[in-house]
Amino acid sequence: MLILGPPSHQFQYDNDRDLPITVDSEQLFQEMQLQTLKHDEVDVEMEQISGSILMNNDKSISHKYWNRIFNILDENRLQLTADITKAIQYVEKEDQLKGAVDTKEVLLSKATISDSVFRELKEKHRRMVEDLPSKLAESTYRKNSKGIVLIGGGKFSWLSYLSIISLRETGSKLAVEIIMPTKRDYKREIDFCNKILPPLQAKCVVLPDVLGETVMKERSFSSFQFKSLALAISSFEHILMLDSDSLPVSNPDSIFDSKLYKYYGMITWPDYWKRTVSPKFYELADIEINESKRVRYGRFPLFSPTNEDSNINNEEDKKSIPYHDLQGTIADMSTESGQLVINKRTHGKTILMSLFYNIYGPNLFYKLLALGEQGEGEKDTYVAAAMVTKQTYYQVKSSILTFGYFDEEREYHGVAMGQKNPVIDYELFQELVVKPIMKDSGGYNEGDEKEEESTIKMKSLDEQIKTLETLSNEKFHNNNENPLFTIHCNYPKLDPLQYMERSDLYDESQKRLKHRVYGDIKYPKYIKKDDRQKLAMIDFEFEQWNHMNNILCVEQLSFSYFEKTDMNELCQFIDNQVKWLSE
Repeated sequence: MLILGPPSHQFQYDNDRDLPITVDSEQLFQEMQLQTLKHDEVDVEMEQISGSILMNNDKSISHKYWNRIFNILDENRLQLTADITKAIQYVEKEDQLKGAVDTKEVLLSKATISDSVFRELKEKHRRMVEDLPSKLAESTYRKNSKGIVLIGGGKFSWLSYLSIISLRETGSKLAVEIIMPTKRDYKREIDFCNKILPPLQAKCVVLPDVLGETVMKERSFSSFQFKSLALAISSFEHILMLDSDSLPVSNPDSIFDSKLYKYYGMITWPDYWKRTVSPKFYELADIEINESKRVRYGRFPLFSPTNEDSNINNEEDKKSIPYHDLQGTIADMSTESGQLVINKRTHGKTILMSLFYNIYGPNLFYKLLALGEQGEGEKDTYVAAAMVTKQTYYQVKSSILTFGYFDEEREYHGVAMGQKNPVIDYELFQELVVKPIMKDSGGYNEGDEKEEESTIKMKSLDEQIKTLETLSNEKFHNNNENPLFTIHCNYPKLDPLQYMERSDLYDESQKRLKHRVYGDIKYPKYIKKDDRQKLAMIDFEFEQWNHMNNILCVEQLSFSYFEKTDMNELCQFIDNQVKWLSE
């Protein structure tokens, strides 16, 4: 049994100057940009609309704001003579360059884009960056509000409800908004929205009602665009966005009060795979890459003097250095967007640029940001948008803890991703990576914490890499002391109907699953016992089936997703599963 307990210690900081300490010059530039953005002006039309909304909460004025935003998107619509689905074409695997690492040449060999398409895309991208306001109108959120945002509709309403139950069991007091993509979704879920959600301090927000008829009448949105839209229209200023199948297992409320969040304004989590962003993306986005300077080892920064333009000595060395370790690129790992924390006030333009990327996602930007490698999708658009708009973010360094099972053939199947607590992760990162690097360089002094001219000989890059490799393996691995934050149950989802359709999982004779799906992993949670809070180790899989039983079979709450289901048969399955897991 693998038991994940609370960390043995947490690193504490006494004042704001302790956090963060940065060693990457491009990161420092982003941090400075964040401060200037707070005072940046949007165009006059946007300010006038924003001011009007603040004085008059007339929904029609809000609709005018969103109409203007979508007019900007329309004005920069791509004009391609060729089939857009063929604008970027993947190269067959056997024809791609092979290398130990993904260098620029290796990445460029994975896909082709014609010169004409590239020129059009580059020009429209430049205009989008120029034309979009630098921040969202203050009318698009309630100042100082904090909350959780999920997307509902059909099966996703059911999954979102399970996520909210888990959220409340962590002790979270944050409000919740479920975004309904269409009015039809809302009508089908009206009891869910008006009766089931309110007791859990949750409500539905209908996307067309917020955007307005003018925006909606000539547009239809697809699933991959709804997350960017949900971020844009949510009434919260401070958002934790969760996929409907991502369940919190620790209280997220304090994140918004953390120095980490207040400083960066955006927090992301890693996926399994390294970044495979095309060098062509950086070129079209006018992001300069210094191909002569290595600034990181994967997830972790390397120290080198900011006035040093080059630390790669020859062309042969370049062949052994991953492209995304170079100055100006987006750091590893690729992003897993089952959870995203963002500040709408400081990162409004990131949200709007991500919407642009997702509108053209499947045919263009998903290809440019992943090059056909595993995990391609909207997940990398948020970090890319932040990079382009020069807005800060922090990506968790701790690796994913995978949940899964072995089948009868002893083949392993991963079913869920356990993501780690971002605040503790950052404290570990500062304590174990940043401070020692600053000490070794003479740039960090324990007493007064002032940057000073180096008095200690700096470690070579090779020595730093060796140290970081050890730290990565020993302190930032998937079972490190950092507790779980969310469990993203993405395949299969926590859907009893889907389980019953899986002959490889469902035992028809026993009316239950053939084996545990999430393994034998437990996590710590405070529970109420004898009018006192007690820390207990919770069996995640049993807990979720128990929730399903209470919701569908005991309380008999009604969900549109199950409206044509034989509930007696379903509840027999769920009851059998609960009894079996409790044995």
